[in-house]
Amino acid sequence: MQQNRKKYIISITSKDRVGIIHDVASAISCMNGDLADMQQQVLRGYFTMILYASFPEDATLEEIRNKITAGTDQTPLEVLIKEVPEPESTLPLQEKNRYVLTADGADRIGFVATVTKFCKDNGINILDLTTTVSGDRYVMILFIDLSDSASIAEVSDKLDRFADETDLNMMLQHNDIFTATNEIKIF
Repeated sequence: MQQNRKKYIISITSKDRVGIIHDVASAISCMNGDLADMQQQVLRGYFTMILYASFPEDATLEEIRNKITAGTDQTPLEVLIKEVPEPESTLPLQEKNRYVLTADGADRIGFVATVTKFCKDNGINILDLTTTVSGDRYVMILFIDLSDSASIAEVSDKLDRFADETDLNMMLQHNDIFTATNEIKIF
């Protein structure tokens, strides 16, 4: 990413339709914006996106919002923009500390709160979280950072006790193992 640019986190929500990603990406590039990171998903018919982008110093929040929402009258986009300062230092995540935690159990109120409390109480930083309901089952997949946690053996022991206490199926595996076992190879 170029220096002397303003950095923004942009969140977009709308009723889903074909072409939203193209419209947003085109609007950003038309303003000489540099799209760095992006996550997008359709949740129950609603498009959701969060992205990190930088723009020239003279770009304003209002100009960015207007450009992104221009021409979307049939399905208006809700856009939130937050300017973010450049971090003082960015230490890369040690890949050895990146794990995947899965939780599966009966769908119930408080499922996410219960699992994320375990993470909070054990110094586990959640990097990415996905959930889905399938019939009467609730499934969570969490990409986590164990850099600030106790040893992996201690976390595993606590996780086993937690799973028994909450009647959840829990599995913790290193990100490399998860990637290797879930990778699709195209020849």
